[in-house]
Amino acid sequence: MNRLERMNEKSVNTALFWLSAPAVVGLLIQTLYGIVDSIFVGHGLGEFGILGLSALTVAFPVSHLLLSVASGVAVGGSSYISRRMGSKDKANVKKGIGNMIALALLASVVCTVLGLIFLDPVLKIFGANENVLPFAHDYVYWIVLGCVFQILAVTINAVVMAQGHSLYSMGMYATSSVCNVFLDYVFIFEFEWGISGAAIATVLSQMLNVLVLIYYLYRVSKLDFSWRWISFDFNIAREMIQVGVSEFIRESSLVFMFIIVNFNLNIYGENESSIAIFGLINRIFGFVVLPVMGIVQGMIPLSGYNYGAKNYARVREIFKTAVYGALLFSFLLGALSYIFTAEIFALFTTDAAVIQEGVIAYWIADVSIPIVAFQIIGSALMQALGNARASFILTMARQVFILPVLAVIPYLMGLVGVWVAFPVVDVMAGLLTLWFVVRQLRSLKAEEKIHAASANANVF
Repeated sequence: MNRLERMNEKSVNTALFWLSAPAVVGLLIQTLYGIVDSIFVGHGLGEFGILGLSALTVAFPVSHLLLSVASGVAVGGSSYISRRMGSKDKANVKKGIGNMIALALLASVVCTVLGLIFLDPVLKIFGANENVLPFAHDYVYWIVLGCVFQILAVTINAVVMAQGHSLYSMGMYATSSVCNVFLDYVFIFEFEWGISGAAIATVLSQMLNVLVLIYYLYRVSKLDFSWRWISFDFNIAREMIQVGVSEFIRESSLVFMFIIVNFNLNIYGENESSIAIFGLINRIFGFVVLPVMGIVQGMIPLSGYNYGAKNYARVREIFKTAVYGALLFSFLLGALSYIFTAEIFALFTTDAAVIQEGVIAYWIADVSIPIVAFQIIGSALMQALGNARASFILTMARQVFILPVLAVIPYLMGLVGVWVAFPVVDVMAGLLTLWFVVRQLRSLKAEEKIHAASANANVF
């Protein structure tokens, strides 16, 4: 019996906590690394600190696009193998893991080649002006060159989570993040490699992640992993892609939003500081929703397992518990971030004008944090149950909503309108998510009745 099966025998609160808590800690360490990384760049580049922070903001869409590819493979694969685990189909579990790794390697090659060829044009599209472009180029070059480690790490970690070994995942991220922070300091302050040093430190830490995860496959996992598993099965790969593409689009929609936001900031902002502020807002936002992302990492394999085992009542209970937890944590951390916004911005820069502008921008842009938390949980439910169509629609909704909102509101309100656009879009997407969640839960009840009727018929 694997750990996920053992967790499933416990109460929903206990199971979700023990599967999510290590993920939260691991994500916390990762997020703190990102914050420390920005602090090092903001202070380590001296008079070019704001340009460095702006470069990180411009570089974020590239890094996030790579993460979107990895997440698509990971979520599609995790959904597949957790459902096969629930139905005791060990042969297809192994095939699923092999196809996940094969897809990750193929995606890495494509991303590296395209990224290096179109590096500067892409950075300009993402909002890099002539002052920011050199810094953004120096950072993103190394990130793209080593993206295979990022994509493999996210993909293999999904296997770890699908088997319920969230503590191992936490330890892996903790080790690599500590290493990353240490290398950041050495490369930026001691070696004086500037923003390139921050990127090289990131790539090396991701390489460490992959090594730790390979050790897991061979020494910790009970699946007796073999590299012979790595191959393409068209039907399995297609099923993974169908589920994972919604996650890719959901994640990459943030990249689309960054392009539009940075475009507006270049028009309505007075200088590069507005772009830097946008990047810092996202750092803070990532910290606030961190528990929600951790809950999702526990919720998806647990829900998928129970859905595969046709335990529909438990799937609903898992979802309700996840929603309550997400709303509670997002509200509490959101409130704390509002109280200490100025102090948080002061960690990254000593520029009083930037801090003042950043506080106002954050208070406006992130007022809808609890709604975003519900959106994340709602989308995760669709992913866990293999409902690719619903996940795709929910993901596309943000893309559809963001374009007209950012086109109209900043035109009427200027720079403040850029920040106002975020809660407006979140409310619209939140209402749509609610509608889909209600439909999914009704469908689950209907499926449960059909299964119960079939079971009773077999008894007689």
